[in-house]
Amino acid sequence: MSLRLAESFVNTNVPGAYTDVKVQSTPVGIGASGNILIIGEADGGADYSAETLKDNSFGPSQVDKVAAKYISGPIVDAMRAISAPSNDTDIAGSASRVFILKTNGSTKAQATVDTDYGTLRDQNFGQGGNAFSYKVLQITGETAPTVTSSALTIGDGSIFDGLSFSVRPNGGAATVITLSSTMANHDTAAELAAEISALLPAGMTCIAPDAASIRISLAVDNSAFRKGNGRSFELIDSTPGDLAALNVTANLIVSATEPSIEINVLRPDLNANELLDASADIALTIGYQGTTAVMTISGNTLTTTVTGGSGANQTINLSQIPTIKALSDLINSMAGYSASADTGSTSLSTAVLDRVTAIGICSSGVSKQPGRVKKAAYSFQKALSTSRYLSFSPTATAGLPAPSASYSYLAGGSRGATTAADIVDALTKAEGVSVNFVVPLFSRDASTDIADGATDSSSTYTIDAIHASAKNHVLKMSSVMMKKNRIAMLSNKGTYAQSKAKSGTAASYRATMAFQDCAQTNSFGQVVTYQPWFASVVASGMQSAGFYKAIVKKFANIISYVDPAGFDSGNPGDISDALDAGLLFLETPSSGVRWVSDQTTYGFDTNFVYNSLQAVYGSDILTLDFADSLEKAFVGKSLADVDAATVASFITEKMDGYKKLKLITSSDDAPLGYRNVNIEINGPVLRVNVEIKLATAIYFIPITIEISQVQRAG
Repeated sequence: MSLRLAESFVNTNVPGAYTDVKVQSTPVGIGASGNILIIGEADGGADYSAETLKDNSFGPSQVDKVAAKYISGPIVDAMRAISAPSNDTDIAGSASRVFILKTNGSTKAQATVDTDYGTLRDQNFGQGGNAFSYKVLQITGETAPTVTSSALTIGDGSIFDGLSFSVRPNGGAATVITLSSTMANHDTAAELAAEISALLPAGMTCIAPDAASIRISLAVDNSAFRKGNGRSFELIDSTPGDLAALNVTANLIVSATEPSIEINVLRPDLNANELLDASADIALTIGYQGTTAVMTISGNTLTTTVTGGSGANQTINLSQIPTIKALSDLINSMAGYSASADTGSTSLSTAVLDRVTAIGICSSGVSKQPGRVKKAAYSFQKALSTSRYLSFSPTATAGLPAPSASYSYLAGGSRGATTAADIVDALTKAEGVSVNFVVPLFSRDASTDIADGATDSSSTYTIDAIHASAKNHVLKMSSVMMKKNRIAMLSNKGTYAQSKAKSGTAASYRATMAFQDCAQTNSFGQVVTYQPWFASVVASGMQSAGFYKAIVKKFANIISYVDPAGFDSGNPGDISDALDAGLLFLETPSSGVRWVSDQTTYGFDTNFVYNSLQAVYGSDILTLDFADSLEKAFVGKSLADVDAATVASFITEKMDGYKKLKLITSSDDAPLGYRNVNIEINGPVLRVNVEIKLATAIYFIPITIEISQVQRAG
């Protein structure tokens, strides 16, 4: 047996040098921070049930994208607030990501095109879609198949006595046309045309456009727009030389033009004015030389039924034929058949062909192809796919919608309601993402919002239930097993006494309670007064931006605020009482609007972490990241590769990183910002104990000034 090298990274018997490259992973930095979840209503956009939340997040600079999707309402206003929450030089920036859950289930405005052709729908949701109108305009109509003779010899009608030829309209049965032997019946062009017209099959006519010619045509088809096949007729020289007497040639005559339309989409408030063109172009022509022949394209199957000739009935699975060119090649290989793909359609899928039923494809010559299949429905769907505003769901499988007489409006778009269950279900969906702050954009019961037109008349939420659901959600997600710590930024619009009561009910270090209305400009540059949820949004944005800094005494990007009944933010007694009550609120110093403190609703003791939004946030970031880092570094590793010294070295680097990020700081008893590291490995358990010095904020500055009497000696 040969010599062999067996190492953890290579096992070979081939002599050579082999390298195991290991890149050291430095345990610095932190995990996700500054992520905000806003949950509330909007005038557009899909609701939470239709969203994948992890994909529905935005950066603070993407307000335009949020507005394009959600149109207007609390969600859009909240996003604007988050984009620039601070008016303080000590706190710059904003959130890292904003996750959005819309609670009101809006519906899309829609309209049925041409009775049953298909459905136009607003691409967005909400009642604004009802302002869209549309009209189908004709660009060109079908020019029916027509042949006009060259100048005839008129006067001696005997040359037309007993003249006979055949005509086959639309690949159907051939009709023999035999003129009488009475010269008086056809001794003028008008008489000749009238005699021929009376003998033509239904749907065909013959006229005399002038005194020396005749014109044979298929009658105008008013329903041509909706049809998936083009029209034709074949002139057959069944009695050789007789067509020459009429100065026409045996041939297949087809429509000179096929219908084309454009749909005009209007919505004045968006300055929307689209013109989308579609045409009924022929994509495939097919013929069969025999007695009778019809073709049907239904679903993914093309079938033919023929009599006479050299061929047989055919059934073709179109799903197995990649292109129209490939289909025409296949048909050309079949006895008695011929086919051609239009030059603009050769590489298109057979799926774009209009579906047709029993259209005639019979001809007198193998090269003639009276079966003319359009790609009109595909053309219309392709045109609508370029619309910026509307989508289209087809019902018809062939043709174009017929032109309409007037503009029609979309209907059925609604803002939608938010129920109590919607709040619970939306918060359940939020369990799948890692966020730091949860901000419900509600501050009072639906009944009051309904009266002010702020929500749909069917909404049923209550602010107490929202507070309870949000609190339960953050407590659940902040548990040891869930490891997705977060803080509920709650609000209440009511009297001061009511807000104090609701704060006392929340009574959690994982919840704050704002209670002042706030004024700020909206997207139209108008100053609008928002409910207290706006203050919670600004606070979450500022704390996200502040990171290790507290929002205490920091100026918010708020024009002004309104104190509720029973509270005066300029009264020292009221300020002290509100802080004791666990409320988060603003004050106005000599100028600007700033936060008094960053108090949570925790009210059980003077815990320096639980009574501070910043401290809870900083604690969450550090503890979650520390646990995650240790898990990634050591869980699953062999005890042969890990010892206490390895873990201690890792912790040292990690704590140094936290100190550089200012999450921890030095203390007289812990110059490095941490101390008392204890590591114990016992079988599969790696136990770590460490004391950290969390960097919190300065809240109070007691000053002792000793004033003494002036003494002077001569």
